[in-house]
Amino acid sequence: MASVLGFVKKAVVVIVATLAFSVQAGVIEVEHYKGTVSLEAAPQRVVVLGLSSLDILDSLNIQPVGAPHELMPAYLEKYRTSTRNVGTVKEPDYEAIYTLKPDIIIAEPRMLALYDDLSKIAPTVMFHPMDGQYWEDTQDNWRMLGKLFNKETQVESLIKKTSGDIQAIRDQVQAADLDALMLINNGGNIAMYDEESRFSLVFKEFGFDSAALNEEEIKGMNAAKGAHGNLISFEYIATAAPEVMFVLDRDQAIGNATGKALAAFNNPLVSGTPAAKDDRLVFVNPNAWYITSGGVTGTANIIADIQQALN
Repeated sequence: MASVLGFVKKAVVVIVATLAFSVQAGVIEVEHYKGTVSLEAAPQRVVVLGLSSLDILDSLNIQPVGAPHELMPAYLEKYRTSTRNVGTVKEPDYEAIYTLKPDIIIAEPRMLALYDDLSKIAPTVMFHPMDGQYWEDTQDNWRMLGKLFNKETQVESLIKKTSGDIQAIRDQVQAADLDALMLINNGGNIAMYDEESRFSLVFKEFGFDSAALNEEEIKGMNAAKGAHGNLISFEYIATAAPEVMFVLDRDQAIGNATGKALAAFNNPLVSGTPAAKDDRLVFVNPNAWYITSGGVTGTANIIADIQQALN
């Protein structure tokens, strides 16, 4: 009898251990900018707080229950009717998020300071490609979401295609040996961005040389370094004489006005540059570069803008 009881006890221990292992094996654990999140299964009720990550969910055929409705590009407009509005891309509606009872919240850099508050509502991951590391970090963030939703194979396919498109353009740029300026027109100011900025991919991924003047030449031209790039003048642009110019109209990106950049850059100082003379002055898709950058379609739209300079 004792031996039988001993066998039963051992069997129970084995079964319990097996069940515990099975539960543990089902846990999904992902690392993100703010730490690690563990879930017992792929989330079903998803609240997304930025349009870059909404863009990715759209590409992965994942339907969220909540999303911000402002500044949506045309290809995401369907989510105005299929999701609840959870605020703007900068200010979440906490009550709306809470009532949706999400399994996961996907936040973006504009809400970085609110991460702890959001995490009190539901597990929260931060989709956050870093300045200066656009494509490297974007791939990591795609893979993070792919793992979270058991879509890893699909994500790898998207990464492979996008990497191929980027490399094809890089080969063209380097063969032509082109330099460029990446600029934002913001109201009455023009800002220039370098290879360590949020627009690093122009130089690091696509391979353009920088047309920026050296530090000695910058001095005295009222250039100011800041979080929003270097403030420059049209005289600076004329002196730098870029072969390619990419211009982002921030006012249009945030829905304030349309056409300000186009009007501002219609002047003799710009028209005298090699970029303007060779039809390589590109006014980029403002939403793709400023709102949905890091998304799958957003990145494809950025690639299309770069291609314009090479056609």
